[in-house]
Amino acid sequence: MLRNALIFTAALLVLSAVPIASSAQDPFPGTWRGVATINGMSCTFDRVMTTTGTYSEIERCGTLATSQSGTYHVFPNHTISFVVTDWTPKQRYVMDSGYSGHYETNAKPPGGTFRYTFTTPNTLVVRDVNYGGTLTYRRLR
Repeated sequence: MLRNALIFTAALLVLSAVPIASSAQDPFPGTWRGVATINGMSCTFDRVMTTTGTYSEIERCGTLATSQSGTYHVFPNHTISFVVTDWTPKQRYVMDSGYSGHYETNAKPPGGTFRYTFTTPNTLVVRDVNYGGTLTYRRLR
């Protein structure tokens, strides 16, 4: 009887030291900003991530801006995947010869899969699994 009580007490002590996953705060929700130089142009990436697994992002390079939104899923191996469900612009104007032109449809952005690391609670580094580029986001709020 005493042996069983000691085993039970030891098990309780061990289990009380293990953090419960559901009580951990999700580190992704918030407003994030990444800055990069692409082809000599300064670009900003403003991303809002929600607690429900959705995101929206506005990308600005020089005077050009695009946006996308969709869902994200976080995997246990420090990988995060983004699926684009909406984006703008959906069309672009293409000049023909002379002074005329026509509209063409823009392809849906690919989304992507990224390895991620938090270097601080407010600094998120993502590395594209397929293309290898790295971008550092800082939490704005």
